[in-house]
Amino acid sequence: MYRIRNAENKELAVLTRLFQETLLRVNSRDYTPQQIEAWGRKADKSRWEELFASSLQFMVAETEDQKIVGFTSINSQGYLHSMFVDYRYQRQGIARLLLTKAEEYARRYGATVLSAEVSITALPFFEKQGFCLKRENKVSFENTTMINYTMEKQL
Repeated sequence: MYRIRNAENKELAVLTRLFQETLLRVNSRDYTPQQIEAWGRKADKSRWEELFASSLQFMVAETEDQKIVGFTSINSQGYLHSMFVDYRYQRQGIARLLLTKAEEYARRYGATVLSAEVSITALPFFEKQGFCLKRENKVSFENTTMINYTMEKQL
């Protein structure tokens, strides 16, 4: 059983580590080592602090013994900024639980659409959750180009 709750500022290091491990162990199936390295560097400590201080609502999934095993972030307009689940806890319904809470949050603020830019790795999950593919994006940074997808779901 997993519990979803709002993240706390003191958990920033845990979320950063979970993000980095997920890139290395899960997203590396679909992206090159150079892309993973650049993606990981892009999300440094100051960037995470900036995101935590922004209008994003961060939520975590935790086990019964309070181990954080996933997180998501969303704004009140329905933009889903991030969703990552610990590689050891994949395919246990955690992302679906996080998405359900994110949808509830967006609805509470009057959003009628959820939107996200999702990785190649996450594309099948979001399609199964009712998101529609809007476009493929080529994102360039640090001398590398990555593909992700803009997706939307009507609420």
